[in-house]
Amino acid sequence: MKNYVKLNNNDNQLSLGNLCRIIKENSVNKAFACQTDIFCAIFNIDNISDSTVNNYCIGYRSIGSDYKSIYKRFKLTNYENFETIVTSLISILEGRIHTFENINTLKKYLKKSPQIKRLSLDLYNLSKNDETVPRTFPEDIYKLIQTEDYYSFFKEVLTYIVLNKLQPIYSNDTRHELIETLLNNTNISINELEKILKLQFQDGINYTHSLNKLAKEGNPYACFELGEMEYKGLMTGKPRYIESYKLLKIAALKKHPRANWLIAKMFFENKLGSGTQKDYEEGYNYLKEAEKLGSIAAINTFGLCYLNGKIGKKDEEKAIEYFIKATKKEYVYAYNNLGKIYEKKNDNKKAFEYYLKSANLGESWACNKVGKYYLNGILEDVNKEKAYHYFKQALNVPIELLNPWSLYNLAVYFYIPGCYEIGLDKNEEKAIKYLKRASKQGVYKALEKLIYIYLENPKENLKEIKKTLNKLSKTKYYEICKKDLEEKLNEVNLVTVTSKII
Repeated sequence: MKNYVKLNNNDNQLSLGNLCRIIKENSVNKAFACQTDIFCAIFNIDNISDSTVNNYCIGYRSIGSDYKSIYKRFKLTNYENFETIVTSLISILEGRIHTFENINTLKKYLKKSPQIKRLSLDLYNLSKNDETVPRTFPEDIYKLIQTEDYYSFFKEVLTYIVLNKLQPIYSNDTRHELIETLLNNTNISINELEKILKLQFQDGINYTHSLNKLAKEGNPYACFELGEMEYKGLMTGKPRYIESYKLLKIAALKKHPRANWLIAKMFFENKLGSGTQKDYEEGYNYLKEAEKLGSIAAINTFGLCYLNGKIGKKDEEKAIEYFIKATKKEYVYAYNNLGKIYEKKNDNKKAFEYYLKSANLGESWACNKVGKYYLNGILEDVNKEKAYHYFKQALNVPIELLNPWSLYNLAVYFYIPGCYEIGLDKNEEKAIKYLKRASKQGVYKALEKLIYIYLENPKENLKEIKKTLNKLSKTKYYEICKKDLEEKLNEVNLVTVTSKII
């Protein structure tokens, strides 16, 4: 059986995946260096799906012809406009936006950048180790490093990676050692893994239908994926926990780690059972199995159970022990949980250290939290530049993981007033857009703020005022802000107009 050789996790392939990995490793701020952003910089494009980039970087697929054609054009035009790509890469490496007057200014800057030098040496070492690289290639690019011609170095290396590096590459081994190790403690067969991978790579319009077909065959991966979709309400528009449990249990019986964890999570969240001690004991059994199978999420959940007394008496010390164990695998929510514990103890310094570690791994809630620390000067002087950076960083996640307060904070503290300290102009249009998004995700205070913005021009915005006030009046937050709103509406003679709403 042929297997793919991964092209993003080793030191012997001069490949796209390893290039993205090494750029991230050399970056000043790794949260700014996700592989999709690096890919977009390399090809000077604005958008591409994460899954496509992942397949290219891992090496499961050949780099698409559209992207290869970009570098073919570069070769034909003597690399016209190639400086845009190099500028984007150095911006990612140094964690700040760069612009250069001309190509000569860029070349001079490259010579002074320690990140560029380290990156170049790492890529040179990859080229030496890669048996598929032409024999003279490492020698040629090393001469460019010696003369500090890093601009030409990147032209040569990127062109080789995109146009010449073969991928996918197959191993002649019948089974990949890593896969076998992962499946050792389960009842899952390699054949079942192959079926789900084949389906995911094909990714056709009948994906869900094919997934259901595999689930009926008892494929644990298909059962888990459908079970998770039912848990999130992606199948019918609302969660169906019993249906989720039925599917997840099939996967759990085959020792699928995450299936065991998600079933346990449903018991502890009272989405299964009625919150009795017997239900929690059932959840504990699934959680223990998930931990045994290597689930880091399970370790974090054990910490929560000890913290909240779901499996016996509350034991904060035991909870901290589990959270620390999970952080050793860089599990972001464990960092958050430790931060909350120490913040509750008024140890803001230690709390911030944990929040910052999570934020620098891109977790949205932690990014927003760190932003508030900097905005309010909790540990040091107010630093609006860092606050803005982390609030913005909080947005770089899928919508289901987004902390909506980051949208509110950006709107209220930066786009409405502007911020001269960081050179940010007022942008009411953007503020309104962010406040609307925040309100849709449960930040009802954003609706109040929207009304105050609209009241600056009450006659022009009467329709928006009524609509927003109507939404706000249906929330619990309305009772908190009702009195102040009525006073403001009275000032602009709108109380009678809106009286049917309030």
